[in-house]
Amino acid sequence: VSTQSTWGALLLWWAVQYLDWRFCALYSLSYFLDAFDGMVARAMNQESRLGYYLDMICDRISSCLCLYMTAKVVESGSTFVPKSFIMPVVYLCYFCLFFVEILSHGLVCYYAEVRNVHQKKMGHQYKVVRLYLDNKKILFGACAAFEACTLSLILNGTGAAPSPMLWQLTCLIAAPGFLFRMVANLYRLWACLTM
Repeated sequence: VSTQSTWGALLLWWAVQYLDWRFCALYSLSYFLDAFDGMVARAMNQESRLGYYLDMICDRISSCLCLYMTAKVVESGSTFVPKSFIMPVVYLCYFCLFFVEILSHGLVCYYAEVRNVHQKKMGHQYKVVRLYLDNKKILFGACAAFEACTLSLILNGTGAAPSPMLWQLTCLIAAPGFLFRMVANLYRLWACLTM
């Protein structure tokens, strides 16, 4: 098990103690460590099935925590989200938490690992999934947009420096990528459910 995953998990545990800029900072540091743990494990010839699964589980837990914390901040009414959209945004966070992070990713892993179905067969017939999976830059952009959109909402709602307006703008710019990632993963979920 890589040291980066261990430190990332500890940072996440520490991060959930806060619902402000400290959560975002610790979450981002955890995410940064997670981005490099696989590369470090491969470079040091320390890859393992256990490390692979622990990394995957930590990824899902961190994404779920981020969506949960975002929902809490939006629900408080302290973000730029108009009052009439607060509950739809909160429900969207919870919807993504369950259907994208847990169900979709869980079924994709189940089919890939237990049933030996190649990942390209899970929704690859849909253009949005091909676009999401086949281009590393788009995949990275969509995942970065997920992080930017959710963390910006938290920072906007907690009045973090340098300006809540900056976080509002960041969130609005990242929102299409967040939604694209959601839709691509829902198509993958549909493909798994109809196999």
